Amino acid sequence: MVNGGPVLNRQVSEGDYARAMHRKSDGKKVTAVAERLLLTRQALGLSQLEFARSAHLAPNTYNQFETGRNRPNLESAIALCEAYNLTLDWIYRGDASGLPYRLAEAIKSLRSAREVD
Repeated sequence: MVNGGPVLNRQVSEGDYARAMHRKSDGKKVTAVAERLLLTRQALGLSQLEFARSAHLAPNTYNQFETGRNRPNLESAIALCEAYNLTLDWIYRGDASGLPYRLAEAIKSLRSAREVD
């Protein structure tokens, strides 16, 4: 027993630990990335399935990105950038300056509509 509790005899992989720490310490960033992905998809008028498949991502994997459960890894983010002419700055940092004008305006309109609701 440690500190009054049972000792767990379970090995935790470095990947499991990194994912757990990432979710705990980076929750706001994961949520912000998820929100930007959702806005982008809605601005393009696509379903999650269409959006994921066009970027050659598994739909369930993409769903985890958009719902904030997981943050896209670099490979997945690049696939989204290539499929939809996005930028890593937009996905990870929220900088829309490199997005195509029409997409940036559509996202801005969606954000404005949400603020009114």
